[in-house]
Amino acid sequence: MRDEQPMSPTAILEPAQEDQLWQVEQRLVRDHDELPPELVRHEVARARALFTSARITTFVPILVERTARRRLSDSSIGSDSPLTQAMDQSGDYARSMSLRTWGWYTAKQLLADELPRRWAHTRGVAHRAAEVARSLPAEDRQILIAAAWLHDIGYAEELIDTGFHQLDGARYLAARGVPRRVCALVAHHAGAAAVAAVRGLSAELAEFDDEQGPVRDALWYCDMTTAPDGTPVSFAERMRELRARRSPDDPVIQALAGNESERAAAVSRTEELLHSTATLV
Repeated sequence: MRDEQPMSPTAILEPAQEDQLWQVEQRLVRDHDELPPELVRHEVARARALFTSARITTFVPILVERTARRRLSDSSIGSDSPLTQAMDQSGDYARSMSLRTWGWYTAKQLLADELPRRWAHTRGVAHRAAEVARSLPAEDRQILIAAAWLHDIGYAEELIDTGFHQLDGARYLAARGVPRRVCALVAHHAGAAAVAAVRGLSAELAEFDDEQGPVRDALWYCDMTTAPDGTPVSFAERMRELRARRSPDDPVIQALAGNESERAAAVSRTEELLHSTATLV
């Protein structure tokens, strides 16, 4: 049974329009499945409230969808949501909420204001992860999306300890009770082992296991095919951008000699997975 969001008595919709609005909500939840569903529903309800006094209601479903889509694509999405206001102020992971919801909220709190470009990249990676997750077993989907939201939180100033963002992010998550598997995916994303070797942090990174499976590959794929501004790019374009942005003595660039082929292999395996599952549909 669908959840109804009653409108003001001043706006009476025909049953067919009510059904269209429900379909709009379901479509937006599906199209933005990197976001918490309750956040998407809040934006639909908020958009609907804008048209409660409309005398002509024929186009209300279309206008609601356009308004909600525009809001859901805004980087500030969720700032005034009851979901944000209700989150645990301690910052610890609460198992009463979904990992995806906690991951989105935590990444937003740490990155959106301080590092807006990093937040744009994170949103792009999470959106890509939601698309890829449809090709994974059900039990792995939320793990991937949560890891995508959280993969770069180690760049936030308050988390910096070693200066190795994969490790700093993973340790932060572990200290807050996040499932160990998500912590490990964050720790090892984007060829972290080779970077750790360059930086002399291999022993520290070994605190977290590298699962080396489809979910880990998928996280690498999402990161390696998303530009810093959040737009999709090819793996080759991402590597060119990385080299152009960082200096030759940067540990990330030095590590490419050891992990670029590993990154490429993870991308290739994920592309094969996407192709194989697409042919089954």
